[in-house]
Amino acid sequence: MRRVSDLLRTPAGRRLTLVAGPWDAREVGSVVLVDEMRELTAAAPGALAILSRHAMRSCDVLDALRLAGRGGLAGIVLPGPSGTTPEMVELARRERVALLAGASDHSLSDTVLGLSAAVRADPGLLLRRTREAIDGIGAMEGAGEEDILRAASASVGVAYVVAGLAGPGANATVIRVGGRPDGYVCWEGEDPAAAIVAQVVATTLGRVRAAAREAEAARERALLALLGAKDTRIAARRARHEGVPVDGWHVAVFLRDPGGDAPPGAADLVLREARGIAAALPGALGLGGTAELSAPPLVTRWQDGVLVLLTADERTTIDLPPAQRSSTQRSSAQRSSALWPSVVGAGGSAAGGTGAGLGTCQAGPDGLRRTAAQARAAAARAAAGEVVRFDRLGVHALLAELSGSESALVAARDMLAPLERLGALSAHALPTLKAYLDSWGSRTRAAELLSLHPNAVAHRIRRIAEALDADLSDPQTRFALQLACHVVLDYDCLPGTTTTISSS
Repeated sequence: MRRVSDLLRTPAGRRLTLVAGPWDAREVGSVVLVDEMRELTAAAPGALAILSRHAMRSCDVLDALRLAGRGGLAGIVLPGPSGTTPEMVELARRERVALLAGASDHSLSDTVLGLSAAVRADPGLLLRRTREAIDGIGAMEGAGEEDILRAASASVGVAYVVAGLAGPGANATVIRVGGRPDGYVCWEGEDPAAAIVAQVVATTLGRVRAAAREAEAARERALLALLGAKDTRIAARRARHEGVPVDGWHVAVFLRDPGGDAPPGAADLVLREARGIAAALPGALGLGGTAELSAPPLVTRWQDGVLVLLTADERTTIDLPPAQRSSTQRSSAQRSSALWPSVVGAGGSAAGGTGAGLGTCQAGPDGLRRTAAQARAAAARAAAGEVVRFDRLGVHALLAELSGSESALVAARDMLAPLERLGALSAHALPTLKAYLDSWGSRTRAAELLSLHPNAVAHRIRRIAEALDADLSDPQTRFALQLACHVVLDYDCLPGTTTTISSS
């Protein structure tokens, strides 16, 4: 451990002059710059305090010596050359504080930096500071990243920060999760102890992140199991065990994957964007009232998109701007500017944006399943860059529910499967049947919609009815087939439109 006598032999210490007091009474543990006398009182025992001229205006040398002795400081450095008096010499000896004077042509900051570097380079002090910092980090098992960084910074005396990228020449050590880089711990200065402790901090943060992600993955698996479970009660019990807040009030957001024209990786981009902004989603969606989320948002891939689940202890409402309350058919620019623009437009020009749906606020495990299904159903009717709320769908809500239901889609496709055996007509059979049923059985009106001659429509409908073995004069049969046509075409065509497959 260095003492004042050792520091006086360093390049920075050679500019100092011992005026009074012992130069080896106490070990020097740190170097501090004192601009106000209250900072001298707060200095750690063993510190070497360098006083500015501003500090000396509010306190004379004798008072400074008394304060330094009371705090167990190793010494104080006066700004510029200084004389002595018998009283100073006696007081410095009695308080065991070295009184030094600095050179008038040397800046305080250079003196502080030079002496600090010398102190920190001392092997004994380096070992002690490093050991204390590592012990402190080890005692923080289960703490979060911010707490670990704060404790490590305080123990070593440098400011540790986490960055996604480390700049050229920066002091940085990599954080690894599962053997892969996951950010950097960065700091400033050339302190050897800081570099050693940074490795421990990075390793600790890697473990914290790995544990957090494993817990998040377990919650996602439990959530997906609940969404697809036949026995909700058993699945809900497992979800509770994994930390899924199944018993609160839930609002789901569903982001549909970009279309087939999107480049590879566009769907993953939507997932990353969703996870990155999930914490800010409640504010972006305008969750009304004073209710706060009872748990962090859950974000997971589900079916053909990304599901975000928000849960609060109290019932919440989503308040859209007035311009968006009038219709769910507002422009995508309006919607994306007011609701979650970073994710609704995820992928930008590369992915072409994605459609999003919002479910209604529902309670409990069954409500969680319901709002998720609603959000997916609403997203099925959203164009790229558009947000559609389920409770704004009006009469289309039933079709949206069916379009977003896997079981309804399977049933509808099974019902219409015989149309695939119609050869060249099979590609046009479904839109022809839909147009005919939507026109209340009018061949003339259906022909106008399909740009065909009425006789061509009659010929197609006759072959379609034979293939389906269906009596199109029966009201229930017509209704079931019309519903099946809408479910299949709403799923297969551009979401949010009623555009049918070409009839020609």
